[in-house]
This record gives sequence, structure tokens and C-alpha cells, in this order.
Amino acid sequence: MIGKKRIALFHPWIKSRGGAERVILEILKSNKQDIELYTWVYDKENTFEEFKKFKINIIAPKIAKKFSRSYLLRGLFLPISLFSKIPLKKYDLFLIYSSGLGELITFRNYKPKKTIAYINTILRAAYKEDISWNLKHRYKNMFTKILYLMAAKIYRTLEKIAWKKIDKAIFISELGLERAKKHNLLEDKKTEIVYPPVDVEKFRKLKVKKENYFLYISRFNLVKRQDLLIKAWSKFTKLHPNYRLILAGNIENKKYFEKIKNIADKTKNIEIKTNLKDKEILELYSNCLAFIFIPFMEDFGIVPFEALATGKPLITVNKGGHIKLIENIPQVFKIEEKEDEKLMIEEINRTLERFLEAKINPKKINFKDLENKEFRKKIERVLAKHR
Repeated sequence: MIGKKRIALFHPWIKSRGGAERVILEILKSNKQDIELYTWVYDKENTFEEFKKFKINIIAPKIAKKFSRSYLLRGLFLPISLFSKIPLKKYDLFLIYSSGLGELITFRNYKPKKTIAYINTILRAAYKEDISWNLKHRYKNMFTKILYLMAAKIYRTLEKIAWKKIDKAIFISELGLERAKKHNLLEDKKTEIVYPPVDVEKFRKLKVKKENYFLYISRFNLVKRQDLLIKAWSKFTKLHPNYRLILAGNIENKKYFEKIKNIADKTKNIEIKTNLKDKEILELYSNCLAFIFIPFMEDFGIVPFEALATGKPLITVNKGGHIKLIENIPQVFKIEEKEDEKLMIEEINRTLERFLEAKINPKKINFKDLENKEFRKKIERVLAKHR
């Protein structure tokens, strides 16, 4: 009888209650492999309680925690990666889970022919579309623009070096695979797509009510674009004063969150909720009129599938890793992505109006292929056949 494989799993940071952390938890729950987690940053107060059940090896100095939430200062993880050593000799496989930067761990850690990467996306900060978006929305003065462009160019070189030590790449979506292809990182590598897990069964079981609020659940961060939604809502609520908007999620960017609170205070019928327990989140899903999802080019996006499994209409941007799986569902209302901020706000507002005018009978959507148990089966199959 063949015993369990010993697998070293690396993820750069466990610091929030986001989709990446959920994926990590599902991988750790595998009962067919013996998996041990390594990370640079573990913020136990701001991530899922379940992580406390597992052994977590922190391989970066404590100061790393301070700049892990800074978009520009994350570049400082490059020198950290050069000194981060994982004892790979005692493992059968090395599994890297990354949304960019994580692959730099291969500079000091590589198990020949047995290094696999599960990729949300390559580093978006160094990707053409995101560079254009960041220069418009994130970096306002010439010095930071130049510094950012230099850092992105340097990273592209380091990225190619790091990817040479990845033997197989698994992607969470077609969008992630497309980005890697455009950066010429795959060469002759074996690739496949394994969608991330969604606890759809839990959401299908919810008793559905219909109150008068729209719901957007996401971390408070610039790329999630709660600010654009509030600006669109300020127009919408003048014509429809009986509806409310609830923005819920954890605080990823404190400065941005303060900005959101400030503009929300000046806009009618908006509630902001943070640090919610699972029971409170499920209640929000259960009672909302519709769910809104408007991040910029999300790698995949778990919450749209939770909303649809609950039986709620979804109002979403038409670009992102989630779109392929939902494009033909009648209760999905697509917002056309616009580069110009004013046009984007108008498009959000127009789609909200279109939703109100539509006569639909939403139903619970069954995403069986995305269930947690299906995800674990697929990941275990990938790990089992890689020898």
C-alpha cells in the first residue's frame, strides 16, 4: 500500500478572510496527503479561525507583517525570498500557491520535477492591463509612477527566472492561464485549470427572503471599487429612495476604508459592515434583493457563486475569471467594463436600473463542480499523479 505523500505548501501570506485563504484551508483539509504549510506572514487575528488547527511555519522576520498590506512595499519580499529556506528534502512534493510574488520562493527552494504551482494569477501589478489601471487610479505623482514602472519591469525579469523552476502550473481560471501565456511563462509546461472551492451547498440551503437592499461583500481595497459603487448609488437613490445598499467585508486597506466611510456618510441609504461572523454574512445573503460584484478584473471571484447558489440575482462586471461559468444565466446582469471612471459609474447606474425593470424569477443555481469536496478531489488527483 502506498503511503501519504508529504507535501510542503507555500503561500506568501495568510492575512485576511479572502478567497486565497479559503483555498489554502481546503488544500490543508486533504486526508489523502500529509500537507505542511509555510508562509512569510501569518496574521491570526485577521484571518479564519480554522488556521489555528494546522501547523503553520513562518519563514520571514516579524517586520514582514508590517509591509505585507502595502501594494508598493510588497516588493521588499524579494530579499526575503532569497533568505527563506524550506527543508524540501523531507517532502515528496513542493506546492506553491500564488497570486504573484509567491513564485519568488523558488530562488532558494526547488524540488526538481516535483515543484507544482497553483496560480490565482501572475503578479497583476506587473501585467499590462493592471499597470494601465494603477497609473490612473493608484499612483498620482510622477515619482511614484516612475518607481512603480521600474519595479514592474524588474519584476518581469525575476518572474521569468522563477517560473523556470515550476514544473507544472494549475490555474484557478482561464483568465489566470491567459495572463501567464501573455508573459511567455509556460513554454512546454503542463497546465490545467482547477476552479477554486465554493461552499455552494451551504448557500443552497439558506431560506430566502427578499428585503429592499442590494449587497456587495468584498474586502475594502481600491481594486474592489466600492467607491465607484457609492458614486453610482448617489444617483440611483435619488430616483429610488426606498432601496438600501450594504457594503460588507474586512478592512484590507485602512486609508481606502476611511475614504469609503467618508463618502458613504454623505450618501443616503448606505450601511457599512465589517468583521462579520459567518451567521451574519449568511443572513445578509439570504435577505438581499440582489448581489453586486464590481472588482477590476478579478482572478476568479467566489462570492458571485455564493449569491447565485442562494438564489439571488447577480449584478456583475463583464470581465473576470468568474464570467465564463455564469455568462448564460438569466438572473445575471452584466455591467460593461469601462476605462473611464465617469462612464463606469454611469454603466453601474444603468445596470441597476435595468435590473429593476426586468421581470425575472431567480432560482438557486447548482454549481456542483465548484463544491468543496469536488475541489479536494481534483487537487488530490493532480498531486497523486505527479511523481
